[in-house]
Amino acid sequence: MKRKGFLKNIIGALCVGALISMPVTVSAAEKEDVVGDWTGSWASVSFYEDGMAKDQFNTREYHMESGSLTGRVANDGSGSPGMITVDYDLWRGERIKDVPQNEREDATIYKIIDSGKMEVFNIEKMQGNDYWDIKYHDIITKAGKSDADSENSSSAVPVSSGGGCDHFYEWSITTEPTEKADGESSYICTFCGDIKARQPVSADVVIREKLLASIKNAQAGTTVTFNNKSWLCYPQYVLDVLKEKGDVSLKTDFTYGGINYSFTIPAGSDYTNLEQADFYGFMYLFGAFNGTIVE
Repeated sequence: MKRKGFLKNIIGALCVGALISMPVTVSAAEKEDVVGDWTGSWASVSFYEDGMAKDQFNTREYHMESGSLTGRVANDGSGSPGMITVDYDLWRGERIKDVPQNEREDATIYKIIDSGKMEVFNIEKMQGNDYWDIKYHDIITKAGKSDADSENSSSAVPVSSGGGCDHFYEWSITTEPTEKADGESSYICTFCGDIKARQPVSADVVIREKLLASIKNAQAGTTVTFNNKSWLCYPQYVLDVLKEKGDVSLKTDFTYGGINYSFTIPAGSDYTNLEQADFYGFMYLFGAFNGTIVE
């Protein structure tokens, strides 16, 4: 099932929104459809046979239950809120319905849109709210897996090929990513170079490492400027590094809807007024830190 084109732009641009949970229906996918390694720009994850799934943040249980979420995104491109309904085939987390208003909860929902391809929405219900916020949206693809692969895709497994090489496979970066282009990781034999599977390595890895290093290595009282056009939100860890550093400001220049914006997070900022989230859209931070429109 394809989504409306504007939705991907909205989520990628703002990284904020809201969803309201609808009743869960019967399973629309089988476990064998999802077990394995999946890779995307933000939402890379490994699903295991034991019902657990691990991403870059944690390991949590996943549930083969389908349903729908109807909610609101902050802007549909016309300057006004828009309502959407998102179907899902499985979800990951503790719960996604009947969450008390005075409790916080987060989860991830997945929709199979093609063989080996899923659409992902990370959702979070803040304490005191009766709706869900959309924290990020991604498309993830499944890496090809051989029967010899272990549950942990980083483990090397020897495989007898009958062709002169007892293959010993492990995941390795075969093309390094850059700030402008994704790289590639391969499940490759360390002896003969035979490749069983490939998956992309996001350029975001390089962008993230360079940004965090710039903040950590900046001199006290200086301002780090970030203007990479592929990012339109900051993960929580960027603010964590700024807070830990304490004496460095972060200036962000970005373009949205053909308009140039700029905002600066001053050194020593108080972040308690920000909504607790895993990701912060630039438009949200633009308002929170009194940004300016650049002529």
